[in-house]
Amino acid sequence: MKIGLIGCGKVGTTLCYLLKRDHRIVGVYDINKINERRTKKLLNISRNPDLETLCRESTVLFIATPDDEIVRAFQTIRPYLTGTTYIYHFSGLLPSTVFKKTRSSYRGSVHPFASFPFIIIPPQRRQYPLFIEGDEPALRTAAVLFRSVRFSITRIRRNRKRLYHLLGVFASNFLTGLLYAVRRLSRKLHVNEEVLDGAVLAIMRETLDNVNRYGLNNSLSGPLQRGDTGTVKEHLHALKNTPELLSLYRVMSLTITASVKKGKERRVLEKMLKK
Repeated sequence: MKIGLIGCGKVGTTLCYLLKRDHRIVGVYDINKINERRTKKLLNISRNPDLETLCRESTVLFIATPDDEIVRAFQTIRPYLTGTTYIYHFSGLLPSTVFKKTRSSYRGSVHPFASFPFIIIPPQRRQYPLFIEGDEPALRTAAVLFRSVRFSITRIRRNRKRLYHLLGVFASNFLTGLLYAVRRLSRKLHVNEEVLDGAVLAIMRETLDNVNRYGLNNSLSGPLQRGDTGTVKEHLHALKNTPELLSLYRVMSLTITASVKKGKERRVLEKMLKK
């Protein structure tokens, strides 16, 4: 298929790099010409057409701009959509219906469930899960576009996109937020941050490995798993002068307690944590 990329950011550039082996990248466009030149170089595009030619020559158009600019980008290219075109955006939150239906275009949203802190070419990830929704012809075409082993496709309901997006926020953004909290706590110890970071990352990797091997319910250790109320009480006391960390400790502990404890033991822990 002939693909045109509008928006030369991390997601669009990475996905087009993975697709260029099986499909033709017609060209790329970005209002930021530095980004456009970078992506053109990474994708080995020797002749890059203007925006109108890009739209007219492409069977598939990826609008890979920030969410707030997706509709504006579509309105810009809409006059150039004369033949049958499949248009996708990569927003995890917005539905495909942000594109106004035209007679010859089919709309889809493709949410890569992955972290893109910067462009890594070639990508290190073995497979990208994609959550997709949209017009039926666009969904069928997406299945052809992303049929490589580098992708796994799951169709989702349009009204559940926000929950899928939140899933990514909890799994990735909040994991990073937890590390910021760990670093803040570690500064109270006046110990070399590199040493502590190494120890923290090691135990996090070990925990994720345990979850992968033994399942979530069998991977918890520590005072909440044991029901050690004395230790929890000491933790709460130690954090009393750091309200943000104290609040995070309470929320995370309550989440764990609600999942692994029952009866009187759960009620005792919840009473302590909700004070």
